[in-house]
Amino acid sequence: MLISEAGLSDWSRDGWLVVDDAIDDTALKMLRTATDELASWAASGGPGLHHFEQTATGPALARSERFADVHDQLGPFVRSGIAPDVVAAVLGEPAVLFKEKVNYKLPGGAGFAPHQDAAAYRFVDHHISVMVPLDPATIDNGCLWFARGHQDGRLTTDDRGRLTDDIVASLDWQPVEAEPGQLVAFDSYAPHRSESNHTQIPRRGLYLTYNAARKGSFRDRYYADKAAEFAAAGRTFASGTVRISISDDFLGQPVDG
Repeated sequence: MLISEAGLSDWSRDGWLVVDDAIDDTALKMLRTATDELASWAASGGPGLHHFEQTATGPALARSERFADVHDQLGPFVRSGIAPDVVAAVLGEPAVLFKEKVNYKLPGGAGFAPHQDAAAYRFVDHHISVMVPLDPATIDNGCLWFARGHQDGRLTTDDRGRLTDDIVASLDWQPVEAEPGQLVAFDSYAPHRSESNHTQIPRRGLYLTYNAARKGSFRDRYYADKAAEFAAAGRTFASGTVRISISDDFLGQPVDG
């Protein structure tokens, strides 16, 4: 079995799980090389969708997304690699790609306020994401923190799409540190957050999101909708944070010019 009975039990209870020994060294090397290529595309105006943030040491790449159709190595990995197999195992049925991204979290890179992904993921009511760490994810460099509560569905949010303060205070948060080679799968209703990267090394991770295949394929529609919303609303939220997501949960600051 790809995921043990104990793992599936943890999933049912928590809404997230860690899969050990999921990616070998050869695949990790490919993913790191491919991610370096995405970063070079971002710097040169190449393919994909790229977002930047302002850090204490200057502008930094925050995220690359929509690359599955244009990258020869990453495309097959996100559509038919270990990640969709893990999602299918916890769903109990085949899954299809909904969206894909790399969060770079370079030194000084910002974290994310407490939220549920369901607030920003449209067109289908349930998604599962898989985080593929390319660097060790630690408390110091901004690993994910999770809390139980996915079984309650959508929790109360403010007008920015963040969980309200009273909800945040009521949850029992725990850090989930992860090493390259592991995977972290989590439900779109799982409350999570992360801190800034306070170290001098990156904390890069692929975040791959899927939905049940029987519900349809919405990736093209999602990205078209996101592009239209960003074009209409600008690159900065009213709160002053940079717009890299549909919800205002990213805590990074916009780059001038």
